Amino acid sequence: MIDIINKNFENAKVDEHILDSLIASNKLIAFHRSNEWVIIGKDTIRERHTYYAGEERRRITSGADFLMK
Repeated sequence: MIDIINKNFENAKVDEHILDSLIASNKLIAFHRSNEWVIIGKDTIRERHTYYAGEERRRITSGADFLMK
């Protein structure tokens, strides 16, 4: 569980998998990471994951993909 401070200045504990959505929805002031408090908008946080909408280029679709041209 991760300690947080929400926009109403209330302390709470949330599961780790919920933290990203709370940050993205701008509902937090701060959260506790390892041994320090992180202030949203001031301290460095990990980037939000975005999804690539283009064609998948890493997937091998057939055995012909292995052939040298």
